[in-house]
Amino acid sequence: SSSSSFIISLPILRTLSKEYLPVVKTAPPKESMTVANPPDSSTEKDLLSLFSSLSESISTSSSTEANAAVISTLHEKLNGPSGVIHFLIPRLWLPVADDGSVHAIRGDDALSILSHLVECRPAEYMSSTASAIRRDVERNFTKKFTDAGANNGRNEETSDALLVALSKLLVGPNSDNQVGIATDAHAALLTICRWDGDQNNHHGSIAKRVLGTIDTIWCHLQQQGKQKQRESSISQMRIAALMIDICLLGGGEMSSASSKLDNGDCILDKLLRIALDHPNDDPLLQMSALDQLERLTVHDDIESPMTLERAEFLLGRDILRRGLLCLVGSPGDLINDAEKNDEWGEVDPINGGAAFRLLTEICRVGVSSSASISEATRNNFELLLTQFQRSLHNFHPRGELERLSFICAVSSLVGSCAVVTPSASSSGSDVASAVLGDTELLHEWLSLHGRVSQPKLKSTVLCSLSQVIQPSMWQDENLKSTKTTRPSDGIVVQLYNSFGRANNERDSTELILASAKSPFVEERLGAYSILQALVMRGVCLRLLLLYDDGTGNSSESAFLEWLINQELESTSEGKKAKYQIVDAMLSCNGDIIGGLLTAKALHQLEEWRRSGPNFMPIVQWEMATE
Repeated sequence: SSSSSFIISLPILRTLSKEYLPVVKTAPPKESMTVANPPDSSTEKDLLSLFSSLSESISTSSSTEANAAVISTLHEKLNGPSGVIHFLIPRLWLPVADDGSVHAIRGDDALSILSHLVECRPAEYMSSTASAIRRDVERNFTKKFTDAGANNGRNEETSDALLVALSKLLVGPNSDNQVGIATDAHAALLTICRWDGDQNNHHGSIAKRVLGTIDTIWCHLQQQGKQKQRESSISQMRIAALMIDICLLGGGEMSSASSKLDNGDCILDKLLRIALDHPNDDPLLQMSALDQLERLTVHDDIESPMTLERAEFLLGRDILRRGLLCLVGSPGDLINDAEKNDEWGEVDPINGGAAFRLLTEICRVGVSSSASISEATRNNFELLLTQFQRSLHNFHPRGELERLSFICAVSSLVGSCAVVTPSASSSGSDVASAVLGDTELLHEWLSLHGRVSQPKLKSTVLCSLSQVIQPSMWQDENLKSTKTTRPSDGIVVQLYNSFGRANNERDSTELILASAKSPFVEERLGAYSILQALVMRGVCLRLLLLYDDGTGNSSESAFLEWLINQELESTSEGKKAKYQIVDAMLSCNGDIIGGLLTAKALHQLEEWRRSGPNFMPIVQWEMATE
C-alpha cells in the first residue's frame, strides 16, 4: 500500500472503531426513580433495624434466604428498589457514628448493603444505583468552600471503598451491555475529583486515589490472556477516558498520572503502550488510544487550559516521540531514535494519519508553551522537530484530505521552529534554521499553483501562514491574557518572501491581494486572515503600503485602495474580517501610523473603527452648475 493512503481510509476506520470509543460527555441521567415519602421517626427506626440486620448478615455470610426475606420487607416498606436506593445513597457520605449506635447505617455500612444488592440483583439495582449516585454527586459536589452551606468535611468522607466500587462499574459484568452504568460512574468519579481539586488548588488527594484505583483495575485487565484482553478493550478505553479527563483538570492531577507508582510504572504508560505498539495486532484499539492521547494536546479551551505539567509530558516524553515517529515511518524504535542516515520506511497504513495529527498538535503545544518548558524538555522537543521534518519529506499527499493534513503539519512544524529560535540554544537555532531554510518543504506548503479550483485548500494555506506569523490571533477570547511567543520580524519577513518564491517568484503582496479579490468567500477570508496578521507588525505594514501594482490609477497604495473600497466585500463575515484588519492596523501601530498614511486615509480608517464592520463612507455630492 502507498505510504500516504492512510488518511483516506481513516473516516471508515473511525466508524468501525466506535465500539472502542467511550462516551465521555453525556446528558445528565433522567429522573426515573419513583421515591417513597420520607419515613417518620418510628418507621425510620424499623428500617434501620432491618438494614442493620441485613448488614450483619452480609458481613457474616449468613443464609441467603434470610437476606431475601429482609430485602422483600424493605421493598414493601420503601416501594421497591428505588426507595431502598433513595434511603441509602445520602448515607454513603455520612461519617460512621461514634456513639456506639448499633443501628446507624452510614458510610461503608451503607455501601456494603448497596454493593450486595447490586451483586445479587443487578437487573433491579445496578443501573438505578449508578444513576442515583451520579445525581447525588453532581448535586452535592459542585460547591466550593466559600459557598454558603458547603460541607467542608466531604473529602474525609469519600472512602476508598466507595471509589473502588464506582471504579468497578467502569468494567463491571454488565457494563458492556449497559453503557449508561459506566457513563454514570465516570461522571460521578470525575465530579468528585474536580470538586476536590477546586478546593485544594489541584493538589487534592481524591484524584490521586482514583488514579491508583483504576491503575490497579487496568493492571488486572492487562495481565489476562490475549483473548480476554481483546474482550476487555472497551473497559480499558473507559479507564483511559476517565484518566485523561482527570489529567485535564489541572497540573496536580496530570503530575499524579505521570508519576511512577510503587510498581515503577505510571498509569499513563499503560495508555502509551497501547497507542504506540508497532506493529499492533489490534489497530482499532490503538486508534482509540491515540485519540485519547490527542485530547491531552488541547490548549485553547478555557475549561482545560494547557498546564506546564501537560506540556512537559507531551514535549519531553521520549517514548511518546519515538512511538509516534515509528508510526510515520521512522526506522527507530521505542528505545532508540533513528540515526541521521537511516532510511525511512512506510507510514502505518491504518494509524499513520492519527500519528501525524498528534505530532501536529504536539508542535502547536510547543508554540504556546515554548517560553515555560525546562531546558531538558526543550532539547527533546527540538529532536522531535528534526525527526518530524524528515517524516514530512517521507509523506507524499494525494487528494484534498491528505493535502489539508500536510499543510497543517508543516505549518505547525514551522511555527514551532519560528518561536523556538529567539531563546534557543545553538542546537535549537540549528534545528530552526534547517526547517525555515527547507525550501522544498516550504514550497510544498505555500504553493498555490494547481489549486485554482480548490479555494478551500488555498484558504487553508493562507490561514496556516497567518497562524505562524501571529499565533495569538487564533487564541480563544477567554485566553487572550495567556502569554504566547510570536516569531521575530526577521523570520516573518523570511516566510513572507518564501510565499512569493513558492509561487513562481511573484510578489507576495500581489498574491495576497489577488486572493482577497477572489469570487470565492473561503479564499477571501484566508487572505483577510494573513493581512490581519501582517498589519500587526510595523515592518510588514510598510511592505504592504509600499506595494505598487503598476497601474498608476491612484495616489494611494494598492493595498490601501483595496482596503478602503467597501464595495469589494458583500458578505457579513467578510466585512467583519476587513474591519478586524483595520482595527489591528490602528491598534498595533499607534506610534507610526500617522507617518505612513495621509490624514484623509487615517481619518477614514478611524471613523470605520468607531462605526463597526458595516461602516460605509459618506459620498459628498456637488450640484452641477452648468
